[in-house]
Amino acid sequence: MRWLPLIALALLVGIAGGAPYGLGALTESGFRSVVHDYDREGRDWRLTNLDYERGYLNAVARYELRWRSGDGGEQVLPLVTRFNHGLTDVRAVTRLADGALESFSPLMPEGQEPRLRVEVGVGGSADIRMRIPRLEWGPETPVPALAGSSGEVAPVDLTGEWSRGNHHRLSMQWPGLSMDLGDARIEVGSVTLDHRLGPLGERLWQGESRLDVAALTVDPVLDDPIVAEDVRFRFRAGDEEGYLDASLEAVIGELRNAGRSFGRQALVLKADDLHAASLDHAVDSFMELRSAEADAGEGAGAQGQELMDRYTRLSRNLQTLSARGGRLSLEELLLTLPDGTVEGEGFLAYPRRPESEWEQPVSLLRHASAEGVLYVDRGMVWALPRVARRILGRLERENVVTPRDGRYHLDLRLDSMQLRVNDDRFEVPPLL
Repeated sequence: MRWLPLIALALLVGIAGGAPYGLGALTESGFRSVVHDYDREGRDWRLTNLDYERGYLNAVARYELRWRSGDGGEQVLPLVTRFNHGLTDVRAVTRLADGALESFSPLMPEGQEPRLRVEVGVGGSADIRMRIPRLEWGPETPVPALAGSSGEVAPVDLTGEWSRGNHHRLSMQWPGLSMDLGDARIEVGSVTLDHRLGPLGERLWQGESRLDVAALTVDPVLDDPIVAEDVRFRFRAGDEEGYLDASLEAVIGELRNAGRSFGRQALVLKADDLHAASLDHAVDSFMELRSAEADAGEGAGAQGQELMDRYTRLSRNLQTLSARGGRLSLEELLLTLPDGTVEGEGFLAYPRRPESEWEQPVSLLRHASAEGVLYVDRGMVWALPRVARRILGRLERENVVTPRDGRYHLDLRLDSMQLRVNDDRFEVPPLL
């Protein structure tokens, strides 16, 4: 028995001594897996050319971030990540490789450089901190991409957390930037980000995301300045007993151009009591269909019957979603530009069917009800989606709608398979 303390001590020393090695091996495996997942042709950005050197207490990974530029070429940014392996956590700092850092050093105060710090615990959670120092340059800058321009970018400080299950939080307060590109001046003032989301199924997210920009100015040399003030983006989503409530809000408090104020601009959408799993399946099938259509357009991938199968899967998932009930609302649409105004509101609702009918084929419109009002100035028809422009053109040719004082007015109602557009009524085909 007198040897037990010594044996326990030896085990503790062995575990402590082996922990950094084990964490180092686990870190290398995980990092290689991440780079492998993002090193695929066809992506908008990739991680490539990984060189990983692992020691007992630390490791160095050298790799490249590649992304497509506007001219179709590929830009390359060399990066270096240094890992420190502790007993219970791993710390990592990512910085620009020396060659890339030298090219950007004229923009930054001496002794400062961009850094990304990540601390990962044994449980898999991570704390993230990114710091980009103040950047400033003039027309004579030696950085080729910025030659002939001048600008000032305030320091960027971003903090975040990531935990198992892909739950993440990001927050940032950034004073903004000012850039003179020669043919235009751009100013961004006071940006605030608060982003807290976690997955809900394969394609959906729940939580809250907020982005605020105090002011955005684009001042072209040969045109009048455009100023957007109090720009707000909000997203909220939550699941209760398997049903989703969500809202999306994009608002400009005031839009000004050429000395005129065009007031508030807004797009506000809501979803109430949608069956989360059915919506997730519908979104997944829609994304698969879009991907298959893109591949088919390039002469590869899904063709003919396979594409039809994906259309069928999407239709089936939408039917299941509608049978579970719910409501989609356009709470507010308001867009005012020099050409005129588009404004409207409306909803599409489905009553929840009996449980025995949830998996049965059902018409997407037979049980639906909808109401909506849309006003469109004739000069703003171009701002409508292409399908909406076609429908509006057909309704005008058939004298269902006519512009009065240069403005279209549509009062829409759907109930019991009958669609009313202003004073005209149409029977909806039963197959819909």
